[in-house]
Amino acid sequence: MSKKGFLLGVVLGGAAIATAVMKMDDDKKATLKAKAQQGIADFKDRAIDYAFYAADASEDFKAEAGQQYEDAKRKVADFADQYQAAKQETGASFGSSLDQATDSLRSELTKVEDDEANDPDIVIDGGAAYQDAAQATTSAATDATETAEKATDAPASVDTTADDAQPTDDTTPTK
Repeated sequence: MSKKGFLLGVVLGGAAIATAVMKMDDDKKATLKAKAQQGIADFKDRAIDYAFYAADASEDFKAEAGQQYEDAKRKVADFADQYQAAKQETGASFGSSLDQATDSLRSELTKVEDDEANDPDIVIDGGAAYQDAAQATTSAATDATETAEKATDAPASVDTTADDAQPTDDTTPTK
């Protein structure tokens, strides 16, 4: 339905424009034709300008890419020269130093894995923490009670030194 409606609109719109143009006098037709030709010429000019802009941009991109390629090529050549010089100085090959570094890294990772295997995981359990606190409070109270009972059960004739003696009786003076 929408295709038929669109086509019907195009046909009716074209017929209306054709009818309007036919009813115009010759001066208005010439003015309308000149405006249409000027619009087409402006569009062509803009298209050509954009084509030149695109050509300039592509040339700039090619020049920049070529410069980057030359820089990268020079850096690779410098690195290769440095590698050859280092190889001749030390006499060692790149592969052997790479193998040594790999073995060293592998041994370090093994040590870390062994250390991690020996360490227990830390588990945080709120219920267990509260139970431990309650038990500690209960055991502290029990210890205090036992200490008080022992102090009252101790015989009065226990020989103590003057430094750590505690009066068992408020009326007994200490020297």
